[in-house]
Amino acid sequence: MPLTKNRVAKDDLLIGFWDIKESCDQLFEMVYPYLDETEMQQYRRLTHDRRRCEWLASRLLISTLLGKYQKVYYNQYGKPFIEENYNISITHSYDMAGVLLSKKKIVGLDVEKMNLRILKVEKKLLEEDEINEIKSDTKIQTLYVNWCAKEAMYKACGIREIDIKSNFRLEYFDYQNHGDVYGYITKGEYRKKLLMHYFEFDNYMVAWCAE
Repeated sequence: MPLTKNRVAKDDLLIGFWDIKESCDQLFEMVYPYLDETEMQQYRRLTHDRRRCEWLASRLLISTLLGKYQKVYYNQYGKPFIEENYNISITHSYDMAGVLLSKKKIVGLDVEKMNLRILKVEKKLLEEDEINEIKSDTKIQTLYVNWCAKEAMYKACGIREIDIKSNFRLEYFDYQNHGDVYGYITKGEYRKKLLMHYFEFDNYMVAWCAE
């Protein structure tokens, strides 16, 4: 069931989320009439039901946002694109699928379901000084903003062999349930500054960027 279908900025950005309540069989029946043989082969290679549901839901979501079915292609770096001249970012977490689309801008989107397990990986995600800056009363949410924002930046920049801990960094921010924060990508001579947007809903954290 699609949760949202709305513009998220003044330009041509579209963002949507699909709360996956359907079974794989139900989702497949909704998508099957539009799949060509290449897509069927892609689908058959997916062995886990959750991954199949994510694959199907993302395509239904793109169709919902654009009003017609669009085949998803992938470039040599695994970055998705569609033929309608839209830049696209796709994300999944548990029962949530998300899509961000833009004709004018390069986009990155990530959604993550929040739980206490983030505390076990904080040192893989952040440098020690970044961890020390986080306020204790919003630590879980702040860690998830960092995780989602870094993943979204990674999807937007399209660079391989890059480390989420050492090559990505967010400037200091006080967590609110939605907000903006600048993120920085550094690798060798490559430098990139991106304005990241984040918001929380239904125990999920979302971060996205467009430039």
